[in-house]
Amino acid sequence: MFAKSNDNDDDNDDDNDDDNDDDDDDDDDNDEPGHGYISIDFKIMRTNKKCTSGMVGKRSIVVTKTSPFSALDISDSGIALGNVSDESSSSAEQPLKRPSAADFSDEDDDDDYSLYANDLGKDAQSFDVLIFTQQWPVTTCYHWREQDPSHECTLPQKKEFWTIHGIWPTKWGQIGPNFCNKSAEFDPDQLQAILDRLNTYWLDLEGDAPQDDLWKHEWLKHGTCAAVLTELDNELKYFGQGLKWRQKYVISDVLDAAGIHPDSDNTIIVLNNALVRGLGKNPSIHCLYDRKHSISYLSEIRICFNKSLELIDCDGVKLVDVVAIKYPGGTVNTNCHVGSPVHYPSLVPPVQRKEDWKLSLVNVYKLLQFLMWFTL
Repeated sequence: MFAKSNDNDDDNDDDNDDDNDDDDDDDDDNDEPGHGYISIDFKIMRTNKKCTSGMVGKRSIVVTKTSPFSALDISDSGIALGNVSDESSSSAEQPLKRPSAADFSDEDDDDDYSLYANDLGKDAQSFDVLIFTQQWPVTTCYHWREQDPSHECTLPQKKEFWTIHGIWPTKWGQIGPNFCNKSAEFDPDQLQAILDRLNTYWLDLEGDAPQDDLWKHEWLKHGTCAAVLTELDNELKYFGQGLKWRQKYVISDVLDAAGIHPDSDNTIIVLNNALVRGLGKNPSIHCLYDRKHSISYLSEIRICFNKSLELIDCDGVKLVDVVAIKYPGGTVNTNCHVGSPVHYPSLVPPVQRKEDWKLSLVNVYKLLQFLMWFTL
């Protein structure tokens, strides 16, 4: 079963905005020789009618834990997790999982406004940051086909080509806002001038869906909220800005410059260092976890902008099952399994058809029937 790490940025809230940087600094000052500290900030916030999100006993809690490590090794080669106290190791060692379609759909695919209406209260349409998300099509297609092997994917013609998922207005420490204009309609005619580029850089990877299905979803859910900014106040501006950012921040080029190519395995620290060097700011790195084969697949890279459309760190965006890990080189925001390598797939892994086992049983039954007839 292929599971989506409970990570979705724009659709997961955190009611606690406390920053523990001061505490972390104090801890660093008191480190004993031969020991190091890694600050792991677990934020588990939201429980709704679909699921209970949680890495620690599936409870809606907020845990901030600074755990001592003996002979801590945090470098480009990865993280050596040793001598961790029992209290913290259970949550740090457990792979993060993305619930399958049987559990609940991708949070960004949920069009139920009622799920978000109460999260922001009276200030329901305000936001602090814009999250620009690029997705790796190979992983996205794998997840789509795992939901149903009959699903078709529309993949880019170019290799090593990341596509746009969306631009998501977000409040620090909360989800949303979403669906800010419930009476809004999507007008694809506004996009005629950039249609060819949208079909290249912002294409809907779910091949079974109508051509403009993804654009409609992103505009109604996120674009109507971003529209409070003059630079994003209509469909052409909103999608046009995404194309500008995609042209400027080319994830494949950033990874390639660091020697990271598809069909490779890398630690989350290696990935983060490469992205920080190439982008100049701290991103958020997201994985999909294949429970059947115990593999974390690189899925999305999210970068953040302020309301002036200036690139900023994503460190203040707190999401379900996203872990903020402070290490000597900086901070990595991720839902990926810290103790395991992250696979950057070059090809869509094969998906076993769910009906195969039924066919096998039918063949066994036929064989038994034949043997019974033959031995009479």
